[in-house]
Amino acid sequence: MNKKIIALAALGLCTGLAQAQSSVTLYGVVDVAVERVKGATSVMRVSSGQQQGSRWGLRGAEDLGGGMKAVFQIESGFNADTGTSGQGGRAFGRQAFVGLTGGFGGVRLGRQYSPMDDVAGLVGTKGYDVLSVVPVIGNGDYNRVNNAITYLSPAFGGTTVQAQYSLGEERASTDTSKDFNKQMSVHAIHTSGPLTAGLSLMRVLDDNGTAAGKQPKNALLAVGSYDFGTVKLTAYFDQEDKAAEKLKVYGVSVGFKMGETTLSAGVAQAKNANGSSALDDAKIYTLQASHNLSKRTAVYGHLTAVSNSGASALGFNSPVAGGSSNGIQVGVRHRF
Repeated sequence: MNKKIIALAALGLCTGLAQAQSSVTLYGVVDVAVERVKGATSVMRVSSGQQQGSRWGLRGAEDLGGGMKAVFQIESGFNADTGTSGQGGRAFGRQAFVGLTGGFGGVRLGRQYSPMDDVAGLVGTKGYDVLSVVPVIGNGDYNRVNNAITYLSPAFGGTTVQAQYSLGEERASTDTSKDFNKQMSVHAIHTSGPLTAGLSLMRVLDDNGTAAGKQPKNALLAVGSYDFGTVKLTAYFDQEDKAAEKLKVYGVSVGFKMGETTLSAGVAQAKNANGSSALDDAKIYTLQASHNLSKRTAVYGHLTAVSNSGASALGFNSPVAGGSSNGIQVGVRHRF
């Protein structure tokens, strides 16, 4: 009898140790706003994921010993206004990767955010942010990439480096566009006290997928910010291939933090929005506010206005070339 009790106790101890070495966390965000947008016409609607994309996910880690861990994350996006799946109906369209971490840094395999998207996040990637209103590839077609292999470095004096290669659609070697959606990207982010700076480069080997051969696209994004405490200044510059000309976006924003309330205002210029240089520029103005009701819940408001030149049609709700476009919204975001 005593042997059985001892054996059961030992089994329970081993189980407890195994559980202590592994962890799985369920998390998520539910974010919904009421907005009025004006482009070709005006419309009022309810929209999901306006401050943060609505999602749920699982992430976990297992201690393998010797400072090494196995890690995974699967994250599913959804539209809280309709209850439908996001990212084209993918089961885990936001992220789905597994990897190893240790003193060497980390390696991840699967669907992941691109290094350029991480740098864009220093500016803001919400629907009313400049780098969403302007269709930059680092926060557009290549903000998340399939079949990706990513290396994340350890921190060196406040600097981290991330490098990624995506195998694209993995088309047959005989396909005339076999490199479609393959991309290589890298970023370096440095944080030192109140200063944060990020630089990212991306090269898409073939951004066409139909025409034979390679139709490459290159992009660069640089961001710098300085936090004075109650005031934070951010400046950024994006340049990427766009038809005959290069699309360029540069802007500044200033944020004010007062207790649980944050206010920010920004202005940006987009040049060669269509890549034609034929009066296809635009100015974008942003005004945002967010107030934390608790550690998990916030209310917010966003206003973005776009002034297009003759051939530019940036903005909301099918904007008209040469016309103005704007959107205003108020919403609630809850994290769990």
